[in-house]
Amino acid sequence: MNKIYIITTYTGTALSYLIRNISKTPYAHVSIALNRELRPMYSFGRLNPKTPIFAGFVEENINEGLYAIRKNTMCRVYSLGVTDSQYDNLYKNIKVVSDNRTEYDYDAMALIYLTLNRPREAEYKYVCSHFVADMLQKSNINIFDKKSHEVIPNDFYDKEDFVLEYEGLLSKYNSPEHSYIPSTVNA
Repeated sequence: MNKIYIITTYTGTALSYLIRNISKTPYAHVSIALNRELRPMYSFGRLNPKTPIFAGFVEENINEGLYAIRKNTMCRVYSLGVTDSQYDNLYKNIKVVSDNRTEYDYDAMALIYLTLNRPREAEYKYVCSHFVADMLQKSNINIFDKKSHEVIPNDFYDKEDFVLEYEGLLSKYNSPEHSYIPSTVNA
């Protein structure tokens, strides 16, 4: 049995504030990691930490990029037990997007559709929640009763299948004073 990690964050930027208020969740951004250290976290977001204008597939790290600028980023880190086959498939599916990142775009129009409560599906375009949900679904990790493009950040909040491992400042996640919340799934 392997563990994967779902990370929800709130940076406090203008865009995250907007997304949080539209989606009605305390956390506006979703990433996925394949290890407990969260190195790296995969998602769709800012390519340049200083501007949301250019966005796409990103490999995020806790104390780099936007998170280095926004040291007060709040997060929740959840774990999910998966089979070896699901883990391998997830790795391969993320790698396909990573290796072909220039073919994928951030779906800014999906944010507008979100305000209208209408999901939007566009080929080779993602927002963070759609990307994470799509990678899970393509890897036979079926935790949602809806299509991946219908998943919003709030759908990851307190999901029954997840084990809450940590909540607090993202910058403190790997610090010595952080102790992991015990879970029922082996590491």
